[in-house]
Amino acid sequence: MPTSQNPYILSSILRNIGFYCGFIILNLTIFIISPPLYLILRTACKHSSGQAVRRIIWIYGRMWIILASFFIKIKIDTKKAEDYSSPSIILVNHQSFFDAFCMGALPIYDIVFLVRSWPFRIPFYGHYMRQAKYINSENMSCEEFVCEAKEKLNQGVSIIIFPEGTRSKNGQLGRFYSGAFKLAMESKLPIVPVCIDGSGKFLPKGKLLITANSISIRKLPTIDSIEFEKFGQRAHIELRKNVKKMFIKELEQSFRHYEPTLYVQTCSPRETQ
Repeated sequence: MPTSQNPYILSSILRNIGFYCGFIILNLTIFIISPPLYLILRTACKHSSGQAVRRIIWIYGRMWIILASFFIKIKIDTKKAEDYSSPSIILVNHQSFFDAFCMGALPIYDIVFLVRSWPFRIPFYGHYMRQAKYINSENMSCEEFVCEAKEKLNQGVSIIIFPEGTRSKNGQLGRFYSGAFKLAMESKLPIVPVCIDGSGKFLPKGKLLITANSISIRKLPTIDSIEFEKFGQRAHIELRKNVKKMFIKELEQSFRHYEPTLYVQTCSPRETQ
């Protein structure tokens, strides 16, 4: 092995040891402080049970960002709480397991995620997700999702959706599914796009070791869904295409994390239906 590679390998080993030791300590800390913090939020802040748990999860995300910032550069531009409608439909591209943790960078905390069934089976996390009233999308039709999501929105709770449905393996945007856009059209609420870049290099899908790659988290301009009503039955399709173009444009400006040719993709034939 070339001697020049030794410092890089050593720094990578130390980085991973340091990060995951900190990650274990973070989880133990949140496990210990959650019960008293829950009681404080319920009594002093008059939060509902679900709202208190959602705020604890948001605090956990903030703490994760602080932890990660000791090992990598994290650039955050998520604006202020006033820049988000109440409630909001927040769409986020998906590159890494840690994308959900990055949502601690948002200035609002009363949020539920749309997730598949497997995260609910993760020890520790699954319990918190159930208590926070996250939406389990597994085996749920689009109509059932829209109905349940509208109930959450009517309660004033914002929703985070990964429109690709799964993590990207290489940073390339996948197909955007229709559910989020049908929800926006039916609820007449704006879409708030949040673009994450670099997390797929920080922890690639299927990998366990982190790298020194930086992460950026940026709120893109809010899109008013009402403006797309003029398209009639194709309203959600045109809205979906518009939102995806915004993500592509934003990621093109950060192509340093991946090969530039990965971002020339436009909507696939399936996305015109």
